Amino acid sequence: MAAESSSTNQVRVMLWSPPRCLSTVFQKCMSYVDGIQIINEPYQSAGANNPELMKQLTEGQGPESQVQVQESFDKFMATIEQQELGGNLQEAGWDDSVCTPAWVKNLLEGQFPGKKVVFAKDLIFGIRGQFHMIPKGYKHTFIIRNPTKMVISCRRNYEMMFPVPEGHQFNLLMLPPLFREFYQPLLQLIEYLKENKEQTGDPIIIDADDLQNHPASIVRQYCDAVGIPYNDSLLEWPAGNECVKKNWLVSKMMLQGDRIIGYYAAAFASTKFLPSKPLPPENEIPADVVEVAKLEEPFYKKLYDMRIKP
Repeated sequence: MAAESSSTNQVRVMLWSPPRCLSTVFQKCMSYVDGIQIINEPYQSAGANNPELMKQLTEGQGPESQVQVQESFDKFMATIEQQELGGNLQEAGWDDSVCTPAWVKNLLEGQFPGKKVVFAKDLIFGIRGQFHMIPKGYKHTFIIRNPTKMVISCRRNYEMMFPVPEGHQFNLLMLPPLFREFYQPLLQLIEYLKENKEQTGDPIIIDADDLQNHPASIVRQYCDAVGIPYNDSLLEWPAGNECVKKNWLVSKMMLQGDRIIGYYAAAFASTKFLPSKPLPPENEIPADVVEVAKLEEPFYKKLYDMRIKP
């Protein structure tokens, strides 16, 4: 049943993000809102069952690069499948074999009895080229981060996901655009939401550095903007993954992948928002990071200018 038929008092929020923008630690913060249901990266999880997204995996790549990228990705996915989950983490996860974009849309538009807030976080990867699958009845919000910081963090993960043959050096530019173009698709999503009257008014955007350096101001303003009750207790939380057991719906595959790469490790270990760290010296930043971040910068700037300010 569609979201419109749910309780009129129930708040529904989507948080869209590029990778490595502190979206998971923000989601962990939201996990301690009273009566909330968290849904973690459902469209991202549906990618393996999304022919359009998988087509983009090798978009614009030469034949040799296509084969290398696909083989690396397949090997990584096979390794993930061998990981085991136990206890409540297993219970929190859904079966990825049923997870398609249509299944996700139906899940998000379904009823969540007894919940005051439904909060779904996803990466722009998962919905790219599939904007028509966005659920009805949600307020759409966005989190962004300095492109250099984001790309440095992405690069560390990608090196594990796409290992290069011995004697070769990893380079972000060898990857398909899907894995290195983030802010233009985010702007396209905002435009789509406006054109289709899925969202009115200014977009609700928070920047990761603002969140880290001014957490009380940013979290309060965000909560006020979307209709989530705010209190100062949201600024600290327990370390560990108890939040997953508490109120998350999440892909088993995503939890298994976290055991290999640890993309949620810092978020799960967190207990509050820590002040942001400065960028490394320029001579310590890999050349491919500099190039990709430079391409992202103008799109990021447009989003940054629209953000909630401390």
